[in-house]
Amino acid sequence: MESNGSLGWCQSHKQCAKCLEPCKDSWELKDGPCRDLCEHAFPKRHGECVTSCEFLRSVMVLKQGDCPAPERASGFAAACVEGCEEDGECSAQKKCCPNGCGHTCQSPKNLYRGAPLKPRKELVFEELESGVLEVRWSSKFNVSAEPVLNILQRRWNYGIQPSEDGATEWQVVARTSEERVWLTDIRPGRWYQFRVAAVNVHGTRGYTTPSRHFRSSKDPAPPPAPSELHVSDMTFGADRSVSVRLSWSMSADLDIPVNHYKLSWSCSDHTIPSKLKRRQTTKGDSTYAELDDLRENRSYTVELQAVSYWGQVPLKSSKAILQFTTSQRQSDSDLESTVSPVFIKPQSDLLDVGTPFYQDGQLQVRVYWKKKDPTVNRYRVQWSPEFCSHNGSRTQEKLTTQENFASLPGLQFSCKYKVIIQPVGSKGRAQAESTTFYTPSCATIQSKSPKPIPCSTVSAVVPPKVLVKAENLTAAFSVYMGNVTGLFSWVVAMPQPPQQVTGYQVTWAEVITESRRNNLPNSLISQSQILPPERNILVVSGLQLASLYRLEVQVITTGGQGPATSRTFQTPAHSKPVLHYKPRIKKHHLRSVIERH
Repeated sequence: MESNGSLGWCQSHKQCAKCLEPCKDSWELKDGPCRDLCEHAFPKRHGECVTSCEFLRSVMVLKQGDCPAPERASGFAAACVEGCEEDGECSAQKKCCPNGCGHTCQSPKNLYRGAPLKPRKELVFEELESGVLEVRWSSKFNVSAEPVLNILQRRWNYGIQPSEDGATEWQVVARTSEERVWLTDIRPGRWYQFRVAAVNVHGTRGYTTPSRHFRSSKDPAPPPAPSELHVSDMTFGADRSVSVRLSWSMSADLDIPVNHYKLSWSCSDHTIPSKLKRRQTTKGDSTYAELDDLRENRSYTVELQAVSYWGQVPLKSSKAILQFTTSQRQSDSDLESTVSPVFIKPQSDLLDVGTPFYQDGQLQVRVYWKKKDPTVNRYRVQWSPEFCSHNGSRTQEKLTTQENFASLPGLQFSCKYKVIIQPVGSKGRAQAESTTFYTPSCATIQSKSPKPIPCSTVSAVVPPKVLVKAENLTAAFSVYMGNVTGLFSWVVAMPQPPQQVTGYQVTWAEVITESRRNNLPNSLISQSQILPPERNILVVSGLQLASLYRLEVQVITTGGQGPATSRTFQTPAHSKPVLHYKPRIKKHHLRSVIERH
């Protein structure tokens, strides 16, 4: 239908379009009787929609072929038991059939009656200069009054040699009435196999035998730089030694897998004489590393590089760079009661959300999940904002993928999103997984980006109606062994009538001059946090001496997010504790917070 233009005609035809409605991806996530769903979509006339919906559900439940006459059942098939309720409960091609006194799994008759013949097993591959792969096949003579649809599947494996044992599961890549397809997602460094089946309303005779292996003539690309490199744990010893655990992420969509990671680190504190870098190698399937024998209250620079091999040729990624300080921090309970990160990790062990990033002119995020059910062959991904500070669009987006990850593009700034992953397989729908995540403000992304981002034109269309704003932004700083801790506070100006405050979105970023940016690559410090409504104080440790920091506070209410209030502060230039800006809070509260640092 897609190839001969019939689909476009049907979509524009009033009655035919009703048949297509249940075919949409979103319908696989819907439950309930077909009539109720179709009445909601088409209140007046919905007969075509109901027929289409019931047919689609029947082919998901009923296997092809006919049940034999009940009196012909013998052996276990003739047992007077309710051994099954649906065809899906029976193995292989067997159907759930009556036997006169019950239902049992039985081999059907007329299994292939009306089904088209298999296509010829020889497939032809032609790789175009653009990297597109054309796959062609030919069908045997078929006498069929109904349209025949060809289903193309593929599997692949990494490596210099093809391997069926190490290949992925078969995945559907095309459905077409023609005998050729063009595939644009062929990756170098992979061995592909294909098979094709012809299907009509009566069923199919199955797939052809797997084709010969195909590999692109293009060379594979090196892996990208590891992302989300951060300190996930820090342990302090009695002898002032420090052990650090570093964690990172690597894209699952690579031309060839990572063989190993090269890790190097050195002390970057200007008060410590320069020393040689220390090095370590980590396995390619690892996403963390332990650094031992570091010293307390020192700054370190870490470089991480991914290495793949194509034959004997190493393919190296660009380096991810991280700078951190081994300073004592608050206890976990203090941290939990003080701040809540805006990038909230889901609690589910099946679903994970990466850190939002700005690329190709839009805010994006990667979502990952575990594939546990082998019968699942694709996933429906839906996401939409639940709350935005700028009264932006609430449009629900969706996509379908056969991988266990997806990139969600076109996100809005300063929003809380909900994402739902619905597995779909040969046994129907499985249990959906969902989680929520927050996107940062445009100011946060802009502070990290070397290129300007037009915040005024991104997603902010209507001025916020919320009038609640933060006022009197103040700061106090304490210095211990060269490490600066800042205590920021503010008060809330409540308009009339008052609005209920539900929290604060606080963004702080170091203001780095161009000359300092050249000396400290990838070291820009910035963070966005959401605080509870009763806490109008933010404690930040690990600040730099004699540096400028910009603080931005927005009040979150039940009606949305108020206008931003910002102020720039400068940290002390020497190690003596200095109170630069007197915060309007109780003295004993200020003293207790500073003493903890």
